[in-house]
Amino acid sequence: AVPRSTMLPIFANLILRGCIPGDENYERDDVLKHIVPLAPNPEENVIKLHIDKKVDEDDDNSKLWNPDSIFEQLIPDEFIRSRSLLLGCLEDGLSVGGKEKSSALEKGSGLAAAFRTIPLEALQKILFGKSTMTLEDVLAVLEPEYCKCEGELEGTDDDLSVQQKGQEQFFEGELKRYLTEEACKNSDFLEDFVQFCTGSNYLPFASPGEKAFKIIVEFNFTAPQPGCHPLAHTCVNTIRLPGTLMYFDDYDLFHDKMEEALAQCSRFDMV
Repeated sequence: AVPRSTMLPIFANLILRGCIPGDENYERDDVLKHIVPLAPNPEENVIKLHIDKKVDEDDDNSKLWNPDSIFEQLIPDEFIRSRSLLLGCLEDGLSVGGKEKSSALEKGSGLAAAFRTIPLEALQKILFGKSTMTLEDVLAVLEPEYCKCEGELEGTDDDLSVQQKGQEQFFEGELKRYLTEEACKNSDFLEDFVQFCTGSNYLPFASPGEKAFKIIVEFNFTAPQPGCHPLAHTCVNTIRLPGTLMYFDDYDLFHDKMEEALAQCSRFDMV
């Protein structure tokens, strides 16, 4: 199934139903919920930030933003029309040979006339699904790389052997414990973790004869520093952890740093 997160609700509502913020049948509470991935805490960062401010800051006689104009003008301009090229491409992808293409972005795709009477939540369940990903799938693609650094390694072979042993214990212990416990708590967690590491919220299928897909877990002496947030290098499907002292044998510290890193990833607007 195509993951539901492939198309944000505000875009799905436009393309599939021809419904844009400001329409009378697009409830304002729903609009605010739907723009959260693009503007966290929209009550503060969109509504209160603009209310009673000039629409045109360079015009002394400019009108002021009010609730109606924010929902009917500012939000559509900021979150829909500014992305017209992207949304136009998504719309084209849902048009059969271009024959069902709508004449205007605000009207949605050619499918909108048929889908407009169906609630968005029902459409999402019909057309989109959740990625089928299990804990075993994720653990199977993890491949540790130990004792990495930027530049030449320092220390004796015995020193590095001790460091690698600690890294191996962390990989088999704290990291797998974290993945196991969080996957039990949150059904979206595995998608979030894979997206943090790779930029995509699914695990690619490898055909027979192709190199198996892997997520590299790199223990690096240079960065991040001990106790700091894990780093992701999505171009090479890598999560990088400290190479020494890890998280000072403090699982709760690692848990918190990992959660903060994933939260930042979920707020990143790739559009």
